[in-house]
Amino acid sequence: MTDLDQRIDQTLREHAEGPVDADRLLVHAVLRGRSRVRRRRAAGTGVAVGVAALLGFGAVAAPMDRLPRLGPAITPGLTEAAVPLIPPRVDGAPGAAARPDQIGKDPTLLHIGLAPGGPRYLEWAVAGGKETAKLDVGGRTVTVELTSIDVLRLTGAWNMPPLDGPGGNRYDGSVVHADGPDGVPIWRRYWQPAPGVYAGASVPGPDEAPLYDAAEALRLDQAYGCTGPLRLTALPAGAQLTRCSTVVGTFPAAYAVMLAVIDEDRDMGITVELQYAGTTVTDKPPANRTVDGRPAHFDPAGARLELLDIPRAQLFATFNYERSLGEAQAATVLGGARVAEHLDQPGTW
Repeated sequence: MTDLDQRIDQTLREHAEGPVDADRLLVHAVLRGRSRVRRRRAAGTGVAVGVAALLGFGAVAAPMDRLPRLGPAITPGLTEAAVPLIPPRVDGAPGAAARPDQIGKDPTLLHIGLAPGGPRYLEWAVAGGKETAKLDVGGRTVTVELTSIDVLRLTGAWNMPPLDGPGGNRYDGSVVHADGPDGVPIWRRYWQPAPGVYAGASVPGPDEAPLYDAAEALRLDQAYGCTGPLRLTALPAGAQLTRCSTVVGTFPAAYAVMLAVIDEDRDMGITVELQYAGTTVTDKPPANRTVDGRPAHFDPAGARLELLDIPRAQLFATFNYERSLGEAQAATVLGGARVAEHLDQPGTW
């Protein structure tokens, strides 16, 4: 893992409750969105709410209850209840049970499947030989992690114990707990759901029952599309997609896909974000660039390049790391971005 990967990794984790792969990133997105809304209101450009602000409100209201309370950021009339979003299956890609060595290796593939009618996805993420999903299990949030034996033996997976660490093999299905924030217990369990596949799960609260419910619902026979409705078909020379993180807990009101594109040799990168709002009209800035013939806006203050012609969604690249790829590289990525026509119909992605 490069230094840049490590810095990105720090923004995608929440240490108090194990791996929470988008909380801090989402906070920054919310703050950016609300700041833009305030600026536009002050300038008299209307009162439409930004997608990031909407998504942030949903995250606060949903099980990610440790996010800052940023106040109401939702348009009147948005009362649509969240419904399960199932990531699309990827035909021809084997599941984790058949190819455990592929877990976390391809950022476009998610191998954490769920039984129909069981827990609901809130988030998922793939990077560095590990996959993570936050699940709503009967109203409580369970974080499930998946990795393979080769990762544990060679490099290790963050927040998952080594095979030969102190106390021996901890992947025996036993449950441990410790006090978390405000004295709320956090329960953890590690087990092997299939040969070569290693799993962990954690949940805060009064008991460990949701850990067993999540394990029972886990399915490892399919692979799914991590990036949802977004595909990147063109990357700058030397760069590659290294991380996928998706927040879906407020679907169909809103969801977000975040992809890290990194040139590891130069330790430089950008993040590509798709933020969707199904019921909110979003103010968009005036075009001051074109990307592959499409209207775009470059915001040096916010350090981002945004495409402007996608209804009900924002698609942009952010230059938010100490060492970032430039505007030309971001234009290459956005020019090759493909977004599904029906952003509210996962079955068509």
